[in-house]
Amino acid sequence: MLFRTIARFGVFMILLALPALAAWEGEEVVRDGVTHFLNPETAVESIEVDLEEVWRVGGYDDEEVLFGVISKLIEVESGDVFLLDGQLSEIHVYSPDGEYQRTIGREGEGPGEFRGSYDMFIGFGETVGVLQIFPGKIVQLTTAGDPAGNFPLPEPEGGGFQLVFVGNALEDRLLLAGARMQQAEGKQVQITYLKSFDADGNELAHFAERSRETQYGGMKFVEQSFSGFERRWGLSTDGRVAASLDFDDYRIHVWNSDGELLYVIAREGYELMPRTEAEKNRFHRMYTGITRWNPGSTFEVSETHMTVNQVAYRNDGSLWVLSSRGMYDRADGVFASLDVYDPEGHYVRRVDLKGEGDPNEDAIFFGKDRIYVVTDLLSAFMAQLGGDEAEEAEEEPEPVSVIAYRMGQEKIASR
Repeated sequence: MLFRTIARFGVFMILLALPALAAWEGEEVVRDGVTHFLNPETAVESIEVDLEEVWRVGGYDDEEVLFGVISKLIEVESGDVFLLDGQLSEIHVYSPDGEYQRTIGREGEGPGEFRGSYDMFIGFGETVGVLQIFPGKIVQLTTAGDPAGNFPLPEPEGGGFQLVFVGNALEDRLLLAGARMQQAEGKQVQITYLKSFDADGNELAHFAERSRETQYGGMKFVEQSFSGFERRWGLSTDGRVAASLDFDDYRIHVWNSDGELLYVIAREGYELMPRTEAEKNRFHRMYTGITRWNPGSTFEVSETHMTVNQVAYRNDGSLWVLSSRGMYDRADGVFASLDVYDPEGHYVRRVDLKGEGDPNEDAIFFGKDRIYVVTDLLSAFMAQLGGDEAEEAEEEPEPVSVIAYRMGQEKIASR
C-alpha cells in the first residue's frame, strides 16, 4: 500500500552503500535548458537482501496491543520507534528492542491534541510535528509528550483555508506539502504546493505547485489529477528535494535547497503497469470513501497503476524509488523491489527485499539499519472509511501489526 519514507535513514547497511559500479549506459540530454538523465530500464546491478525479523507488536497473537491505522513510523536517533495511529489520534513509542515505552498525544483541539492526522516528522529542536489535514495545522510535542505549541503556518494569501498533508524537516527548515483553498473569479480553487519554511514560518523556497477548480457537490474526480505529488517527494540531508509530478510518467524532478531545478531523472522506456478489474474496483471504493464528503460526486480511476509511488533520499545522497512494477510485478519471495539512483541521477541498482508481505497491502518504513513493516494497513484504512468496502469484504481485516526487520546477507542477482 504505502512505501511511506526512507527519510532519516542513518547508516542503512554498509553493504548497501554505493560502490564503484560498471559504466552507466543511459543518456544525458538538455531540454529547455534543463538536464535530463534518460536511464535504461535495467540497473547497473541488482541485489537481493533478506529480511530477518527482530520483533513485532500487534496482530492476532498480541492480546495486549490493538492498533487502529498506523500511518507513519519514525525511528529517532536513540533507536526508539514512534508510531502515529491516525485512527486513534495518538503516538505509541517503543524501544529499539520492541518494548512499549509510552503513548503521547491524544484526540482533541487543545494543546498537544490533534485529529485526522496521517503524517508526522521530527522537527526543530527534536520536537514531534503532527500534521492535522483539516483544519490544517501542525501540532508540536516533545518526545516525552509535552505540548510544544503549533508550528506558525503562514496564513493563506487572499483568505480561505488550508490543508496540510506531508512534512519532513532538517535542522533549519521544514519541507511541507499542503494546499490552500480560495475563491478566484467566483470559483473555488485548490492550489497544492511543495515549499520549505524556517522555524518562524517564513517561506524559504518554492518547489512545485498545481491548481485545480473544485466545487461542493457534483464534483467529478479523476485519479490522474486527484493523486498528485503531495506524498511522492523526498528531502536529502543537503536540502535537495526530489518529487514525482506525473501520474503516468517515470520522471522525477530534483531541485537544490533554494528551489532551483537541477535536473530530471527519466525512464522513457518504462511500461505502465495495468490494473486488474479487482484492483480497479478496490481503488474505486477507496477513493469514493475518501471523497464521500462531497455529495453527488463521481470518481474515475485509472486503468493503470501510478508509475512512481514514493521517492526518498538516504544519507549517502542516493535516491530510492518504489515504482508500480516494484510493487506489483515482483519475483516470487520478493516483498518489494526498489530502484536506486546515485546523486548524479543514474539508475545504478535494483534492490529486491526478500521476505513475506505485499507492498500494496503493507507499509514499509526505513530506519538506520532496519526496515519496519506495518501489515494490513490498506485494509485497516478501508475499514476506517466504511461504506462499500466494509460491506463487501468477505471477512474482517487482519489486525495491524508492526514488524522490525534486520537486513540480512545480500546476494548479487543476474542482470
